[in-house]
Amino acid sequence: RFIPSSDIAQLNRNAGCVTIVSADCYKLIDTAVKAQTLTAGRFNPLMLTQLQGLGYDRSWDEREPVERAFDSYPGSQHQVLLYPEISAVRIPEQTAFDPGGIGKGLAADMAVDLLVANGATTISVELGGDLRVHGKCWYGSSWRVGVADPFHPQSNVGSFTIDRGAVATSSTLRRRWTSSDGTQHHHLLDPRTGRSAQTDLVAVTTCTSTGWWAEVLAKTALIAGSAEAIQLLDGHETSGLVVTTDGNTMSTTELVPA
Repeated sequence: RFIPSSDIAQLNRNAGCVTIVSADCYKLIDTAVKAQTLTAGRFNPLMLTQLQGLGYDRSWDEREPVERAFDSYPGSQHQVLLYPEISAVRIPEQTAFDPGGIGKGLAADMAVDLLVANGATTISVELGGDLRVHGKCWYGSSWRVGVADPFHPQSNVGSFTIDRGAVATSSTLRRRWTSSDGTQHHHLLDPRTGRSAQTDLVAVTTCTSTGWWAEVLAKTALIAGSAEAIQLLDGHETSGLVVTTDGNTMSTTELVPA
């Protein structure tokens, strides 16, 4: 989204109009729409305008975000229209598509698919701390993926042992900034409010078959908070671990202790 010539940037400039995109970009948006449906709107990919309004309008490495005014939040009622026969998309006016974590997860999935198609038998793809693995592990019978303590990253709070699949983490401790009035923001927005999620969780790690779905469930569980997160993950038959603001952990039964 930070590259003006990208398909995503063009799509967002053309909000309200039908835009032809590449096959890979179409797959990303189609997957995001699927995720929104599967989570009953808990995941909303059309919140980039709100994220930019809170100040996250440039690459994180370029400068500290600065909050600015934006139009009232339209909510999650807007729908993306897909035209598979011509690889085209229409997003509603006054919205913008944010590839975010789902884009990262799907990129890892696509890399694995490409490597498998070319004969690779042991694959590990890591993107920004999120992992997708496939095939025989090179150091034992199964892949063992540690879950770092968000407050003390040098130690783990648990681990997953898997034959294949993905592990992804969402956290409110990274990409944080303070607006001029002293308000704290982070990059994980609640679709119900269009603002940084008010949650008692600082991190959620999930393990599932694909990177994009692990990303989506980690984000939605974190936004849901400790009262609902484990139930949400169990409802999607997904393993996970959550860490609260006071450092306590909760997990689904499949998680291996640290």
